[in-house]
Amino acid sequence: MFISSRVLCLYFVAFAVTINCLEILFEQFEQFSGFVMVDMQLRVRKFNRTMTTLNGTIFIRQPISNEVVFQTELFQSRLGNQQFNHYPAKLPTCGFCDFFDNLHNMYEEHISDIVNVPRQNECPVQVREAHILDKRFPSSVLPPVCPPGLWKIVISGRLEDAEKLNYHMVLKVYEKDFFG
Repeated sequence: MFISSRVLCLYFVAFAVTINCLEILFEQFEQFSGFVMVDMQLRVRKFNRTMTTLNGTIFIRQPISNEVVFQTELFQSRLGNQQFNHYPAKLPTCGFCDFFDNLHNMYEEHISDIVNVPRQNECPVQVREAHILDKRFPSSVLPPVCPPGLWKIVISGRLEDAEKLNYHMVLKVYEKDFFG
């Protein structure tokens, strides 16, 4: 059977096409203050050769109302060498209860496996232990135009302009190639 050169060329082009998709890995999680209010005993662990996950327990030590306001700042290290530059994205601030309500409204499928996560419309959030087991970062939550590199997300909780809680996580964002 004779296959034309055009068909053969199209066949090779179809299999040589590379599809890029963003992949996100946890690199680090660290809490700096606010252990009396919320103690996040979380660590990043290597799950297998290609994936890292977040594991541990979040201890909410006292009832927390919406008066504790969360603020998020983003920093990027384009080369992945820990030299972070402030990223000029404006993310809204919100109260502690509103933060969890937003998680339920927008990302329910990503938090459903966290044991004892605060319920939607629960305010103030009551004392509890929430358990996270082998939670990989959901790549689908970032926009497809997110630049690759290391990203540091610094989250602080403020009550009456005084910082009461501060933690950060470092994520590695890279393009993963799939050959079709």
